[in-house]
This record gives sequence, C-alpha cells and structure tokens, in this order.
Amino acid sequence: MPKLKDGHFRKTPDGYWQVRYRRGGYDIQFTSKKKAVVMDRFREWVRSVDDEKAVLKKPLKRKTSFAEFAELYFTNVKAVNVKAVTYEMQERCLRNHILPALGAVDLRELTPMKCQAFLNGLLSAGLGRTAEQAKVLLKEILRAAVGERLIVGNPMDYVKLPRHQSVHGRALSKEEIADFIERCKSSFYQKQFMLYLYTGIRRSEIASATFDEYFVTVANGKCRKGEQQTFRKIPIAPGLRKYLPIGAAELAKCGKVMTNVFKKLFPAHQLYDLRHTFTTRCQECGIAKEVVDVWTGHVNRTDMTTAVYTHFSDDFMLREIEKLDF
Repeated sequence: MPKLKDGHFRKTPDGYWQVRYRRGGYDIQFTSKKKAVVMDRFREWVRSVDDEKAVLKKPLKRKTSFAEFAELYFTNVKAVNVKAVTYEMQERCLRNHILPALGAVDLRELTPMKCQAFLNGLLSAGLGRTAEQAKVLLKEILRAAVGERLIVGNPMDYVKLPRHQSVHGRALSKEEIADFIERCKSSFYQKQFMLYLYTGIRRSEIASATFDEYFVTVANGKCRKGEQQTFRKIPIAPGLRKYLPIGAAELAKCGKVMTNVFKKLFPAHQLYDLRHTFTTRCQECGIAKEVVDVWTGHVNRTDMTTAVYTHFSDDFMLREIEKLDF
C-alpha cells in the first residue's frame, strides 16, 4: 500500500517540483511549480488508493462479472468518498456506457484489448470526454479488483487514449451581452440569467443563493466531500439590483433545466460562458483580480496569503462592484 514517506521528491533544474512513486506496480508522477501543490496531489492519490483497498462489505465469488464488482465498488467506495453531484455524473457514465458494453464480462476475461475496443468505440462516436471519464473509472475499479485478488493485474495499465482537448468557456462580447439581455426579456427565467451574468456563480450554486440588501451569498460548489462547507459573498451590482427581488418560483434549482433553456435562447454559447463573461468584464472594468477570485471562489488553496490572510471589507467590495458595467 503506498505511503507518503515513500514518495521521491525533487526539484528539477528548470524550477519545477516533482514527486514520483514507483513501487508495487504503481508508476505515478506529479509536477508543479509549487511544492505544496505537488504534495497535495500526491497525498490525495495515496488516500484514493487506500479507499480503493478498503474491505468490501459483501463477500464475492471467485467468478465475478464486471457489473457485480462495479456495483459493490460504487456502493462501498464512491458513495462514501465523493459528493452527490460527482457520484451522479460517474454513475451515469457507468450505467449508460460502461455496463452495456462490459458489464456481463467476467473480470478475469476483461483484457486490455477488450477495454481498448470499448474506448475506441466511444472515440469513434465523437464522445472524447466520455471516453476519458470511462477510462478513469475503469482503471480505478479494476485496480480495486486487483487489490481484492480477483484479478492479477489491471488491464487498463496497457490501454492508450489520446488526450481529449476540452473546450473551455468563452466570454460574451459587448454586442453579444446586449443581444443576450434583450433575448432574456421574453424568458420566464430572465432574473435567474441576470443573476448568473452579474455574479458569476456556478450552475450548481444557485440552489443555495440567499439575498440581503447588499450581497448574494452562496455555498461554494467546489468543496470536497468531508470538508467543512464554506460560503462566499458577492456584492449586488447596480445592473442586477433592478431585477431583484427574485422569488423562489423564479429560480430553477435544477441546473439541467437552465442549461437547456439557455441553449435554446442563445445557441452560440453555453451557460457556463456567463461565468467567464462576469470574470472577464470585472477585470476589463478595473476590478482587482484578487477581489474577483474571492467573488468567483477561485482562491488558490496553496496561496496562503490570499486564502487565509486576505479579508476584503464589505465597503471595499461594494465600491469595487460599482465599476462593473456591461
């Protein structure tokens, strides 16, 4: 079982920190300009391996299908260690893609070529991101099967997959913002769209939003399971104030609803682009990046100065938000 003390740390000639672990069939490496980031990533990996090797509650027959073991893995490992939204996303990938193709296969008959053919099929269908997610799930589930001594090696160690090029969000231009605001006038969710635009909150954070006279407060959507929930305040911009108050009936708590409504309303963009738009316009209007990071929940966990010691006053944040002009 991997241990933190067995990681080999070094600083490369070009100033990067690395940690390597090459024992017991593992060959893992993490690299960053910050030593703290490398240590956090290595520590998280060690913890994930420990979780996977946890004793399963239900005894297994020696002949076990992939579906049977995957169900137990999700029940005993995933359900305990990841947040509900992550569990739902990964379980959907398992149900919709992995199990129909590999669920009936005996674990001992699951070869690298069978796994490779499955992932190749996803790539051929244009599902690059799904293929990446499926690869990660298969690798960790089968690694747990190795730990349970149901198979002698992980077939995913020999599977190759080209890196999927993720499409990042794109901020709306000033002309697109004006067009978007005009189109929103005919939408039942006009106020909610303006809330996204003027605060940059994540889709998943809308359900926790509360309002007072000067601020919108939301629960940070990136808190990991087991961590204490944190909250952040975003000052109400002058442009948003005219859309308040927003009643409970005017907020769609289900993010999928808003994603679909937005796509019909503004097909050239995706809902997450409103977050990019807020961040971009704040900085174009001269608002300090450190303040915008606090509003959007982008404070780096390894940046001790910003994360721990910096506390902007309410008055200062209210003065800064006055600069925001769409």
